[in-house]
Amino acid sequence: MSMSRRQFLRGASSTLGFLGAAATLPRWISQAHASTLTGYAGYRAAVCVFLLGGNDSNNVLVPLTAGPYEQYRQARPSIAHTLDELRVINPIGKAAGSFGLHPALTKLQALFEQEQAAFVCNVGPLVLPMRKTDYTSSAVARPDNLFSHSDQQDAWASAIANPTTAALPLALIGKVTGWGGRTADKIANLNPGEYPEVVSFGGKSLFAAGGTRQPMMVASSGSLAFRTTGNANFDALTQESLSKVLALDNGAALEEAYGTVFSTAKTFATSRTAARAAAWDALPQATREKIDALFVPPTTGSSGWTLHTQLYQVLRDLVAGATATASGGLGLKRQVFSVGFGSFDTHVGQDTTHNSLLTQLDFALDAFHQAMALLKAEAVFGSSPPQATLFTMSDFGRTLVENSDKGTDHGWGSHMLVLGDRVLGRRLYGTFPNLDMSSGAANNLDSIDSRGRWIPTLTVEQYAYTLAYWLGLSTTAERDYVFPNFAGYLAAATSGGFPTLARTARIGFMMPDA
Repeated sequence: MSMSRRQFLRGASSTLGFLGAAATLPRWISQAHASTLTGYAGYRAAVCVFLLGGNDSNNVLVPLTAGPYEQYRQARPSIAHTLDELRVINPIGKAAGSFGLHPALTKLQALFEQEQAAFVCNVGPLVLPMRKTDYTSSAVARPDNLFSHSDQQDAWASAIANPTTAALPLALIGKVTGWGGRTADKIANLNPGEYPEVVSFGGKSLFAAGGTRQPMMVASSGSLAFRTTGNANFDALTQESLSKVLALDNGAALEEAYGTVFSTAKTFATSRTAARAAAWDALPQATREKIDALFVPPTTGSSGWTLHTQLYQVLRDLVAGATATASGGLGLKRQVFSVGFGSFDTHVGQDTTHNSLLTQLDFALDAFHQAMALLKAEAVFGSSPPQATLFTMSDFGRTLVENSDKGTDHGWGSHMLVLGDRVLGRRLYGTFPNLDMSSGAANNLDSIDSRGRWIPTLTVEQYAYTLAYWLGLSTTAERDYVFPNFAGYLAAATSGGFPTLARTARIGFMMPDA
């Protein structure tokens, strides 16, 4: 069967995993157009860790005071953790020892106590602020297909809870984009040239998609290259054939676009590889060895782990981005990264599965954070060392009340973790839900039903905008482009008499710039 040039190009594009085709691509790395930074003059990165499948945050963050803990235990007779198992934390503004973390989170317990980590409580997708009466009467639009994995992943990644109700900016009409990608659209002028601001090693791909900026999609191993077969002669013939096809010109716009993408992608892949190697080699050997050692998982129980590998590759890209061009790096100022792992869809046998997943999370986040601390101490970055903030997203929380299979089912609001040396840590942000399910659904205003599915008291937009603002969003117009539902949400929170928390655009877990 014969194959057209267009079919060949479409098939070959899957081997790069790089840029979506466009009629034209903007100028490349060599041309700078960075504007003056109004915030931190050094390098900053926000790193999204997507917990795919719906993480059970009710077993991540547990109240230890007598009444709430007993409510937690009664709802979970099989999977609740005992008081002596939970890792005690002492949040600022709360009674000492009033909360505990899952037993697997030993490293995160220490980071929380060191004020490097914080939890954002009961956050989730919302169209408008919602009380229980709004939910039961359907007076307020709900997120699209609430409790659906794919739809709620999209809601988190896009920060648009229900696309049918969102008034999109003209530039976004007809485009499927994520808040990470749209943030890139607005902070692109802080970086030189056209290097992609968003790099995805995993997680939810929608998060990386921008309206004007193209994300970079790479393998979890960090590679950005054509797939090879192991047969050197065949691979060489494939490259030669592709070069010949790309040299053809029949004037068709699609073929020209693909040709531009391939040419640019090959140039970029070479530049990226060189920058990663040069920037890494610019670090002292002792530092490189210490960082490498941090990412070596324990010898037992780590078979199949992937998150630490993804975060190690993020770190290598981050070092390349933060290193000045004079030292062989890319000289960037702002980047967004995405990784992901799971499944956290723990309907059955949650005690074993969840423990394994959180053990992996605990190790990988700590390794990345400790590596950033080592980079901060290096003279190669001068007085403005790179900064990075890790933050979690997940499909949804899970039911407080366990099911008959010693697991939990799909919920709504969830507790998210933020981690980094610019996090105002050892705090719980937001409102922790009422765990009292003894009277069923009627008397618990935090849950939509008798199983403990929390109505979020903070929306994804508040959570995400706090991070996007830290990266460099500086105007209301930029905010409303990235979060097109947000202005209406805040207005409804004010007119509806919702608490101050619901009317606040930024949550406050990031330290302000000096």
